[in-house]
Amino acid sequence: MIVFIDGPDGSGKSTLIANLGRALVAHGRTVTHAPPLWTYLNELSAPEDFGPWVRTTPGVQIAHALLEAKTRRIESLITTAGTRGARDVVLVDRGPKTVICSALAHQKTGIPSPDDPRLRSPSTGQHRARLEQHVRHLVAVEACMSIELRPPEQPAGLDLILTRLSQREELPPSYVRYLKALVAGMATSSYTVLPLLPLDATAGIAVNTEAGLTPVLGRLAAPSDA
Repeated sequence: MIVFIDGPDGSGKSTLIANLGRALVAHGRTVTHAPPLWTYLNELSAPEDFGPWVRTTPGVQIAHALLEAKTRRIESLITTAGTRGARDVVLVDRGPKTVICSALAHQKTGIPSPDDPRLRSPSTGQHRARLEQHVRHLVAVEACMSIELRPPEQPAGLDLILTRLSQREELPPSYVRYLKALVAGMATSSYTVLPLLPLDATAGIAVNTEAGLTPVLGRLAAPSDA
């Protein structure tokens, strides 16, 4: 089974993944973590390359690269689908919805694109359509779901994200603009390709871990578990 963890930066995805993984192992499931998205970006050789790349690359080009990286990530999950047992779970940080909204936020707030027809906005739809086609293929060959951590409605949601992230790092104005677009996009975008479990990002980690654990175990239940 594939479980995608969605939500904007600062919503608590990493914490939920760590706690949900431990809870699943405690219930006798085998848990693996998908490689981070940056490893599928041809433009990067290390995670620290992401910031300089974003600051020097047209936003639409970043959008296309993110969508294609997510497509390659889904391809790898499709390829390995037959190797997983009925009690195996793969936890994936950033599902298709998060990556799509991130791509669109970068395109909206990033460096304007040069006058290059290959980088004009309509082609973003082609990259997104290719990604969606792969997601549907994955859903057809393996059980999947998305757990989405949702902040409160704006402006409270953006304030929560900014407060959490500013405790860890300084937030440049360009990143704040991106976060604003990302939070708004996540809040207004409906995503129906994957079964969705929405969770309150302001709830305690114990509450959200239990809320996420129950449906995952339900989908993994073997006859002997009944």
